Amino acid sequence: MLIDSHCHLDAKWFKNDIPAIIQNAKKNEIEAIITSSISPSIQKVKNIVNRYPDYLFWALGLHPPGVNAQSLKAITKLIKIHQHEIVAIGEVGLDYHWVKEEKRREEQQEALKFFIELSKELEKPLVIHARDAQTDTIDILEEKSAENVLMHCFSGNETEAKRVIKNKWLISVPTSVVNRKVHQMMAKIVPLDQMLLETDAPYLSPIRKTRNEPANIKISAQKIAEIKDTTFDKVASQTTINARKFYRLNQG
Repeated sequence: MLIDSHCHLDAKWFKNDIPAIIQNAKKNEIEAIITSSISPSIQKVKNIVNRYPDYLFWALGLHPPGVNAQSLKAITKLIKIHQHEIVAIGEVGLDYHWVKEEKRREEQQEALKFFIELSKELEKPLVIHARDAQTDTIDILEEKSAENVLMHCFSGNETEAKRVIKNKWLISVPTSVVNRKVHQMMAKIVPLDQMLLETDAPYLSPIRKTRNEPANIKISAQKIAEIKDTTFDKVASQTTINARKFYRLNQG
């Protein structure tokens, strides 16, 4: 059995066929899915999750390019209101790919520091987005002594990955491990006991130019087993244990 530790089922590409997506996931041995809402517009994700209790779980965060005083205030209020429903805060973090202005990058950095403290206050794990900002992200996480951290779809270099591993944080390897060398490198060097699997669906499909979906976790688990010269069952079992522990899923 497998767990998709990070996707976006509230994305517009899923609006017409959520039941089929869930059915296909179950057919492919996906036992749980964590969907991440990354803006203050949360009603859609709540409606989806409520239709599949004990199968769909949700995290709530703020996509770094959307960070400003207003959005930060709104999402903080929602996180506190829904703290007993969500399984994590995230995704949150730094994105220098889409944000080039130094002032806005500094706003992201301050927001990340705030979310780290909020995660401690609410005792929630933290799902981190770090795009073209891996070193700054790790620096802030270390500076603030962050705990229970998942580096979602981490695409840093080997040195940065080893810093994450040394801090005992987790790294989720996406389905694009099938065709992206950086994620193949992650699959190789990240110990299985610090690895989760994710689709980031509808993005990062293992099949180019197609919409990704949670069922594709099975494809990435097979690829990771090949890279690590181990069995599919071992990859599936350990990453599922890791996801259950990180998100505190009371299953099985």
